[in-house]
Amino acid sequence: MSVLGRIPWLALLLMLCVVPADACQICIPKPERTLADHLLAADAVVLAREDPERPFHYRAAETLKGVDDDPAIDRFLNSRARRVLAASPKRAMVLARQPADGSWSALGITDPELDRVVRGILAADGRWRPRETDNAERLDWFAPLLGHSDARLHELAYLEIGRAPYAQIRRLAPGLPREQLQRMLDDPRYLEWRRLAILMLGESTRAEDRERVRAAVTRQARSADILDLAAWATALIAVDGVAGLDRLADLYAADPGRERRELEEVIQALSVHARADAGLRDRVAEIYGVVLETHPGLAPTLVHDLIAWRRWDFAARIREARATLDEDPLARYALGLYLRLAKDDGAAATLAPEPTP
Repeated sequence: MSVLGRIPWLALLLMLCVVPADACQICIPKPERTLADHLLAADAVVLAREDPERPFHYRAAETLKGVDDDPAIDRFLNSRARRVLAASPKRAMVLARQPADGSWSALGITDPELDRVVRGILAADGRWRPRETDNAERLDWFAPLLGHSDARLHELAYLEIGRAPYAQIRRLAPGLPREQLQRMLDDPRYLEWRRLAILMLGESTRAEDRERVRAAVTRQARSADILDLAAWATALIAVDGVAGLDRLADLYAADPGRERRELEEVIQALSVHARADAGLRDRVAEIYGVVLETHPGLAPTLVHDLIAWRRWDFAARIREARATLDEDPLARYALGLYLRLAKDDGAAATLAPEPTP
């Protein structure tokens, strides 16, 4: 029986909770549903305005998806939306009906650009699925909306692309006009969305952009600033490869005075690259070993990668770390799972027949 066959279902559940999805979580730690997800999951989508026979309620003016025999919609029209629609006869509220319970969600008041985007998303219904993260066609379609003057459309593109696998973010980066990227980096309106722009900056071939990444990491290490640190560290590795890993190891992993929050940000960057590039895993695993020596309390953060990479050579340090986690039963269980797998996998390897020459 395989090692996985001997893992109890609770342990498997833990592994599913601990191991992150394929999506890059530097930009969006907990990806949320986007406008596109709502539209694709709905069984009906309409453009609606106020029902003249029922004030403060909607009536469908145009059906974009599905069939609805009754244009009267049981959804309250709030005062703010009512004023906007009353002042703009050509605008409408986008409403999407959920198939589970038949309830309607209000997704935004149209203008020409949002109307175009909504219709474009619905035209792709069938090729795109709700909550998917790795559809290259879909990502290419949303990329031009990054840095859009309408914050709603920029945020939509950010959420769509920011939850994509890191490899897809790297693929898209060269196609983003530099002025668009610069606006995302420097405009205060985009402060909370800068992480994606920083990751894309790491793909630049311009010497000044690459130096900006290096300087940012040095500055944050000097000030112990964790704002966007995971993104800057990820960009540094993209710029300098193994040399970037070494720099992060010197600045953070080897420094016992670093705060846990700083190291957690840097570990995110190490993990993203090691999962995307198997050639970096040995060096990243070495850095994890240094972290286990300087900050053993971070062992639970590291074990999901060590399990995925079948790196059982850290068993002694994981065992030592587990002994210090008496008040954290879930963390102890995660480390115990690593140790059981290390023991089982080691035994299986010992009993396996020698390969035929």
